[in-house]
Amino acid sequence: MTNFYEQLLEHDLNPYFIFDANGKIKSFNKEAEFLLNYVSVKELFQLAVDNASHNFGFSQKYIPLKYNKHSYYAILVGYASDEEIALRLYKVVSNQSNIINSGKLKLVNIFSLIDLSKNSTLLGSDLKINEVYDISLPEMKININEFLLCLNDCFKYFEEDNELTLKVQIKVGEYEIIDNVKYKIVSLEFSTIREIIINSSLEEKASKANVNIFCNHNKLKLELPIIL
Repeated sequence: MTNFYEQLLEHDLNPYFIFDANGKIKSFNKEAEFLLNYVSVKELFQLAVDNASHNFGFSQKYIPLKYNKHSYYAILVGYASDEEIALRLYKVVSNQSNIINSGKLKLVNIFSLIDLSKNSTLLGSDLKINEVYDISLPEMKININEFLLCLNDCFKYFEEDNELTLKVQIKVGEYEIIDNVKYKIVSLEFSTIREIIINSSLEEKASKANVNIFCNHNKLKLELPIIL
């Protein structure tokens, strides 16, 4: 029976971790292993410590979290001794299929859109941009109007900064499934020296542009499928 419960946790859609007192992982499941591609062990351990109950036992809190494309709505933290602490994250699951209205897509060079947005948004700004571009990226089909609205807001986040690095590249080994078709992904990563916090308005504009948006400390990332 013990082995059955272990297998149940191993295949759970919700990631769980058990840390020792020094923050090292003692146990985790498959979903947790996948999550570690996007968030550090140190950050997860601190999340557990910050939300643990004052006495031995379990504490459940509703906290919105987002790591890469995965969102979570609550966590469970528990410990029965000072030697180890457990963390479980509850995933937000959507039944909506990933569909794009192809009628609104136009074939375009994404670097032209970046230059258009940059030049129109940063007029009068002293921002220095270090551009790292993968010039092998082909023309791709984009909802131009919605994408520019999203991109304009991204540049506005940095108009008061001194320096910004913008990397545009094809993600290696990663794909997005749309209408049962697999597409490569292009990533636009904005990074600066300060922490970045985005608002719901930008997230809504990204959604309308068929863009996945992520924010992690000093980096803001846009990802969209390469539709030819």
